Amino acid sequence: MLRVALIGAGAVADLHAQAIPSVRGVEIAGVFDMDETFGKDKARKWNTEFYHSMDAIFEDSAVDGVLVLTHMDSHLEIASKAITAGKHVFLEKPVSKDSEGIERLAEQAREAGLVCMPDHNYAYIPEFRRLKRIADQGDLGTIRSFFVHYVIPHAEELANRYSGILEEVMIHHSYLTLSLLGKPDWVTAGVATPAWKMHTAEDQAWMVWEYEPGTSAHLFASFATDDLTNDPWTCLVKVLGTNGSAEVNWRSSMFNRKFGTHSFAWVEYEESFGEALAAFRDAILEGAPIVSTIGDAATASRIIESAYSAAAEHRSIPRVDASGKAEW
Repeated sequence: MLRVALIGAGAVADLHAQAIPSVRGVEIAGVFDMDETFGKDKARKWNTEFYHSMDAIFEDSAVDGVLVLTHMDSHLEIASKAITAGKHVFLEKPVSKDSEGIERLAEQAREAGLVCMPDHNYAYIPEFRRLKRIADQGDLGTIRSFFVHYVIPHAEELANRYSGILEEVMIHHSYLTLSLLGKPDWVTAGVATPAWKMHTAEDQAWMVWEYEPGTSAHLFASFATDDLTNDPWTCLVKVLGTNGSAEVNWRSSMFNRKFGTHSFAWVEYEESFGEALAAFRDAILEGAPIVSTIGDAATASRIIESAYSAAAEHRSIPRVDASGKAEW
């Protein structure tokens, strides 16, 4: 049995707490939140212990791993303390803006012999794993085009939780593309002027990743609109190869029930949290390979930083610049 403690009890913690009972061999050891009243309410809801400090989690020998579900700015510090305390670490995404800090954390975990895994949950949706498997086997031929679209309207009150859709939502697009195609040769990007009343972050963004010779990835995300057509791009992943095609579509299973930050229950999305935790369990207990690694998190952080530069400068960013410096 793998016993995990949750650090942070916000909206994303609800998704993890809902998923854990369905994951064989994993149970919640307890939860900590800086807001003690809020954290205790969640502990009662989840029928688990409330820890009065993070140190209490780190000192508890019955805790095998921690789920770091706090604000992105605190991820690296908390994860490093957890590793120092001998705990495996599962990190919410985006892991950090600090790509070098992510790499230092990965090295710390390697030296300690511990698993440090980002919650790149879309990569563990069974349909995506099937898509990746048949693409890696060559069944689709040469991949020429890859698409990831996310179109879910968000009210400004909800969008205020995000620093920007390129950074906080398109991290999913980035790690999926890295998992399937690897590092691109060029990145071009853009962000839309937002239509919020007060919030200043972008509400739509897009990237094109180019690969030699002749493969491209087309990535788009929007909080601004809904797609009401008969073939909606709510969350769609599609790969087109010279010998076949494959896709993942959240709308294959859905029903009318608000949960977390979404007004509908997207079954593939909600179940992806359990799939990712199962992969975390298998990496710890069986040494199973991780589909989307902490190294991918560092690379994605660098690429998104370059994407913001591309959007601001209206130019494409190369993987290696004229001086030979690698951008990612």
